[in-house]
Amino acid sequence: ENKEFYYGIGVEEEFAGVLDIKESEYVHYYPEQLRLYMCVPSRSSQILTYEVLQPAFDYMEKNNFRKIATITLFESAVQWYCFLLYGTAAGTVFNKVFFSQTGNGTTALILSYMSFAIGYIAGPFGAIFFGHIGDRKGRKVTMYASLLMMGISTSIIGILPPAASAGVGVVIVLQLMRLAQCFGRGGTWGGGILMAYENVPENKRSFYAAIPQIGLPIGFGLSSILIAVPTLLLPEDIFFTWGWRIPFLAAIILTVIVIRQKGEMMETEDYKKAQAKLEAEEAEGKKHKVGFIPMVKGYWKTLLLGCGTRWVDGTFYNIFIVWILSYCINWLGMPLIQTYIITIIACIFKIPFTLFGGWCAQKLGNTRTFVIGALASAVLSIPTLKVIELSKGNLAITIIGIVLGWSIAYNLIWAVISSLWSSYFETEVRYSGISFVYHVPSFLVAGMVPTICTLLINYGKGDTIYVGIYSTVVALISAACALALKARHDRGEK
Repeated sequence: ENKEFYYGIGVEEEFAGVLDIKESEYVHYYPEQLRLYMCVPSRSSQILTYEVLQPAFDYMEKNNFRKIATITLFESAVQWYCFLLYGTAAGTVFNKVFFSQTGNGTTALILSYMSFAIGYIAGPFGAIFFGHIGDRKGRKVTMYASLLMMGISTSIIGILPPAASAGVGVVIVLQLMRLAQCFGRGGTWGGGILMAYENVPENKRSFYAAIPQIGLPIGFGLSSILIAVPTLLLPEDIFFTWGWRIPFLAAIILTVIVIRQKGEMMETEDYKKAQAKLEAEEAEGKKHKVGFIPMVKGYWKTLLLGCGTRWVDGTFYNIFIVWILSYCINWLGMPLIQTYIITIIACIFKIPFTLFGGWCAQKLGNTRTFVIGALASAVLSIPTLKVIELSKGNLAITIIGIVLGWSIAYNLIWAVISSLWSSYFETEVRYSGISFVYHVPSFLVAGMVPTICTLLINYGKGDTIYVGIYSTVVALISAACALALKARHDRGEK
């Protein structure tokens, strides 16, 4: 089985009972060397066949997969924490700290959301830059650089003075930090997904690729908690002076921790095989096609349809988690602390349903799971928004509406998009491909959504029907794109 064995006298107590052979014949696995070290008494007559060692191989595999899942989940949670913290603050804090000089609450909120949306412009450039590096230099090193950029820029936001005392210059710095944050995120999402997807067998990939997606509710829940606690404990004037800064300053600490953990992971198996193949081709004098340009030339139709599937993801997230916060405050009269409670509970429900979505993708297939999720989202969009509207600010009813629309129906989409897109790109261009699909259309399909919904809700004078129609149409279009992608792939087309 291509394993190296070393024989000697001794006992590895960590594996007591793992093998059903002699008392002191155990196995120790070192991930950094990818070897099995056998400690066997010299007088043993036991024949160490593959069948005898099968329990040890199973233990090694489960232990390695568990480590991959844990590290990629932690990394994903930190990147989402940094990214979503800005979105939470944009609807509840930044409109008052950095944009209150406009003198109009609605204008300040729109400008705050625009600062959130403009960051999405940097995402595609980060995706192109880091995706290209990830395909040429490896997944692991790319993760270090992109995640560190996110952590530093997020923490700098936490030390910016308010616009009332510093003037318009601080708003420019705020926007530059948001751009740097989103540029870095152009490499973190794809890298985290591939560290999970490419390190496990094909029959487990859909499920394991869903695990980093749990980082969204964990990161969002953590960011909401770290903003909610100061909101609850501090007087309002103190919270808007320095209380809101605490979660932003915590970002660099979390980033350093995850980078240290990431150092324990190996480069992905798929990438190492692809590199060996490319080196062999270079030795034969053949030109290899790796990175962004070959990906665009070879997969442009897949990219277009993939961006279509991204539309429902960006729309539903930004409606039910970003925009809905300001709607609850400004139209339903709910207090700020209740909006944080809503997001925390919605995130708690999202975690098991993300795992359920990964399980469905493993059993039913990526496309079928995606389409079911898109159709369910289309059917429930208008009713769930109406439930929230008619609740008149009732916390329990509002939570039910958001959990149904975001944590359950839409979650089949969220759980499967990572493995869906990864399966359509070859290893040599996969980092560039999935990063492109996720980030390039983001400004239009995600970043602009809170602003569009704010305009629609003002047009409807508080009626959510127009937002519901908008999201329903988007979900149906994305379902059609997913079916078209599957049809092309079945025909062997890129």
